[in-house]
Amino acid sequence: MTASPAPLTLTFATDGAPDASARSASAGASRRDLLKGFASLAALATTTGALPMLAPLRPAAAQPLAAESIKSICVHCVNFCGIEVQRVGGVIRSIGPDPARRDVYNHGICPKGVAGAFQMYNPYRLKTPLKRTNPKKGLDQDPKWVEISWEEAFTTITERMARIKATNPSKLIWQHGHGKYLIGDQFPLAFGKAFGTPNIIHRTTTCESARHVADDITWGYHGFLPDIEHCNLFVVFGSNYFEAEQFARWMDHAVTDARERGMKVVVVEPRLSHVGAKADMWIPVRPGKDVAIVLALSKLLIDADQIDTDFLVTYTNAPQLVGPDGRILRAGDKPLVWDTVSKSARPFEAGVVPTLRGSFTVDGKPVKTAFDVFAESLAEMTPEAAGEIAGVPAETIRELAGMIAREARIGTTTKVGDLTHRYRPVMIHTWRGMTAREFGVQNWRSGLILQMLIGNPDAVGGMILGPVGRSPAYMAPAYCEYPPKRVDLAKSVYFPNGHHDVCQQVALTVLDPKAYGLPYEPEMQIFYATNRPVSTSDTTTQFKSMEKTFNVTIEIHMTETAWMSDIVLPDLGFLESWHFAPTRSHPFASNTGIRQPIVNPYNLQHDGFTILWELSKRLGIRDAYVDALNERWSLKTHKFEKGRDYTPREAVETIWLNATGGKSFDIAVKEGFVASRKTPQRVYMSGVEDKYKGPGKPKMQLYADSMAGTFEKVKQTVEKNGIKNIDVAQYQIAYSPIPRKEHAFPTPHREAADMPFYLITFKSMYRNQMACSNTNPILNFALGKDTLENRVLINTTAAKTLGLADGDEVVIETRVGKVKGRCKFTEGIRPDTVGISYHYGHQLPVFPAYARKGIAVNRVLELHPDKISGMNSFNDTKCRITKA
Repeated sequence: MTASPAPLTLTFATDGAPDASARSASAGASRRDLLKGFASLAALATTTGALPMLAPLRPAAAQPLAAESIKSICVHCVNFCGIEVQRVGGVIRSIGPDPARRDVYNHGICPKGVAGAFQMYNPYRLKTPLKRTNPKKGLDQDPKWVEISWEEAFTTITERMARIKATNPSKLIWQHGHGKYLIGDQFPLAFGKAFGTPNIIHRTTTCESARHVADDITWGYHGFLPDIEHCNLFVVFGSNYFEAEQFARWMDHAVTDARERGMKVVVVEPRLSHVGAKADMWIPVRPGKDVAIVLALSKLLIDADQIDTDFLVTYTNAPQLVGPDGRILRAGDKPLVWDTVSKSARPFEAGVVPTLRGSFTVDGKPVKTAFDVFAESLAEMTPEAAGEIAGVPAETIRELAGMIAREARIGTTTKVGDLTHRYRPVMIHTWRGMTAREFGVQNWRSGLILQMLIGNPDAVGGMILGPVGRSPAYMAPAYCEYPPKRVDLAKSVYFPNGHHDVCQQVALTVLDPKAYGLPYEPEMQIFYATNRPVSTSDTTTQFKSMEKTFNVTIEIHMTETAWMSDIVLPDLGFLESWHFAPTRSHPFASNTGIRQPIVNPYNLQHDGFTILWELSKRLGIRDAYVDALNERWSLKTHKFEKGRDYTPREAVETIWLNATGGKSFDIAVKEGFVASRKTPQRVYMSGVEDKYKGPGKPKMQLYADSMAGTFEKVKQTVEKNGIKNIDVAQYQIAYSPIPRKEHAFPTPHREAADMPFYLITFKSMYRNQMACSNTNPILNFALGKDTLENRVLINTTAAKTLGLADGDEVVIETRVGKVKGRCKFTEGIRPDTVGISYHYGHQLPVFPAYARKGIAVNRVLELHPDKISGMNSFNDTKCRITKA
């Protein structure tokens, strides 16, 4: 057996710079040699090709080295692509897509996945626990790290946690970002339950929560996919599926295939992304004004009677009667419709034939259908009015409405397999484009309503929904808790529908818990695989909160969050550890997979799983943790047992056996996954057809009466408790039962009139916000010089009016700060808009100069989170640009 390379040890000098003298000479290559080796391989870095990795790390072998192929799952992003890793003599030589996954999800992988081995061999890795010795915290402060043993690290951490548990467990906060996709959300949630803290906070408000909550409120759960295989018109409002979408590695090739058979793509976004560049039509909308276009489209369809009346009556609450107070009329708990048979208001039960439109009198009060309330609200949303708001020609809006009306094929059916079903081959799609905004929920609710108008939910060619109605409580008025129990204020009166955590709020609450009525003072934070403050708006404020708490970070390398910590624990990478892996699927296939260790070049001891397990033992809560794990993972036949320890492999095998109905774990190790195809019956008939169709069934909320009910509770709670930091009038706008014109005007658009440019952010495929790609030479050099730093994308004409030349250094100024960066001229952005990707600008001196290039744009973004979901408002800020 050939020995593994000796581990590289990275210590830190007192000035924070890497201490080169501390590196082991036996590693076989210096950092400079390693970078040279990578640079020589630059031409081989393709998205699907083989990349011989890290040969310089090993001495020449006298005998041929054993070659192995190992299946696993990439975790650089949340596409979770299936990968096949070639290992020779114990060293990774290449990473490529697993060909067996083509029918399940991904055909290829992205540059981050191809270059993933560098994350394991990266000489900048953390390799031993570190303890801060400088009590003063700040990104400009030297932590004066000292290396400590794992025993000292665990002892220090558990002593502090034990004191917190004995007084008030809620004073412990656990935050994870990408860590959710490493060990799985269930492990930290189970640990939190066993410890007694409700403060287990995920990153969803920096990603997708407004989209999820809009779904939750409308049809009782979240998650949908476009039926691209049968779609004829795909209208995309800001979703970059050729690069960074959560289903990008399926949608990229699925959309390409569909376009070859004739599907049309229309992209509505301010910046010409790769998606827009490959579309049939690009509509450069003014940032944040998408909702105006969608409402105008709805008006045009309604006025032309190009709507699916049968779907609206049968599946949605559009026929339900709304009283003068804006609430749905009810008999007990049953909503009322106007029955055309009895000419009276009745619950929609057998024998009742509801009308979709009309005004009536019930118990002496004027009422009208929810559909008419929505239709009448659109009176002023003409194409001309919407075009003025959105900066789009009225004729373009009319053209798009005509395309939707023609392609929706309302009233038709088609056959898929042996199933004959509704045929509505139009899909409206978004991700952060419509939702990373102050009114994100309402923005996407407008898109959901437009699709209900044409009857495409769970229709062939339309929007395939997830587990419909799984959480009916989401469709009821929210609880509006006060005082809040959670530090992120989720589900409290501040974010009543914050079903998916409100991660950026944690820092604000830690800074001033009394301002939010929190009945305790947080003392300790544990960060697992997240660079949380860097990932949110107004990062300066975010970092200030870390000065108030004792912080532990679990990470593979130093980050800004780790720099502000008291203890830093090294983590195993995604090619070094066992994980029951989350996977992605498409409408017609699903799969279950694992990740498995392939190398461990630095002989690291622990990952997130073993750290939590050790903490539970030392805190005396292991059995409670086991109970919570069985509950969180819904383990039935195969469970974790009390009174014993589990290795990471044993834990993954336990979960695998339960999830797959007892399939041999040898299959997982050999194949990496198991998959199944979905029948048309399962795809189209198990959602809205089963849950919402016909009399006596609950209905999708076209008119979100629950939101009106939530606002009433917000108002009552504010008045009862004398809450001063909630603007009730703004909550009333946010909690409208239907989307309105006002939702196109977030706070900065109303207040920052002197700032001439809208500032938007976006992702690129080859970078992410954790500092694991900023030190990767393949991603920073092999892909071209433009990957080394982000630029301020500015329209050529607009830039010249400012006296700029392409490549000039400019100052981006907003109401919360200034940053500098170089500009890049383009015709692919609106003249009133500038765009900056948000993966750059790391500040720590422990990184080489190339890893610190670019603009940390989040530092100057205003934070006006969506009041419904808590979603971070990444795309609402306005700015001015001046030459530096």
